Amino acid sequence: MTKTHPHLRGKANEQLSGGSDRVLKFPYRGAPQTVGVIKKAALDSQRDLSVRNLAESICSGLPSKCYVGEYLALYNAVQHMTRYMRDPRTVELVRAPYVIARQMAAGQVPNLDCDDLTALLSALVLSVGGQVRIVTVAFRNMVHNGQRQYSHVFAEARDPKSGRWIVLDPVASHKTSEMLGRVVAAKIWPVA
Repeated sequence: MTKTHPHLRGKANEQLSGGSDRVLKFPYRGAPQTVGVIKKAALDSQRDLSVRNLAESICSGLPSKCYVGEYLALYNAVQHMTRYMRDPRTVELVRAPYVIARQMAAGQVPNLDCDDLTALLSALVLSVGGQVRIVTVAFRNMVHNGQRQYSHVFAEARDPKSGRWIVLDPVASHKTSEMLGRVVAAKIWPVA
């Protein structure tokens, strides 16, 4: 999980982003803080037309009301149009999804980690009217200062027809089942 927020300003923010207020950078203080940043970034970005335009472009060939198809199309497009890269060693970065959507629309291949990908997919799902939640998972039983330590985050979208939640995790990709089998603890964070 990364350590940045799109609304922080100041010298720490300028050091990594050249003064951009679209990337939040902060010392990592645990999953609740990072998930809060991801949630806010997704909720704010769903309003940006670049996110909706990207979603419409991705889903343009699908039949109407094919909600699972929309979620899977968004997931596959994000998986194929981005590249995974970890955050700086001691900094948490979370990019604003609308900035990423603009990069993708311009043909750029953004380098993102699980926080960025979760925020982006959450914003895309919200922009097509879907319900989304964030899931943090731990692969080892680690506790620090009484707080469980989670090492990965991903989005889930709810199929309105069946009520089932669909895992959208480009980091795990085709190994999602294997990744889920290694989880020793998980926490669900509702978004909208």
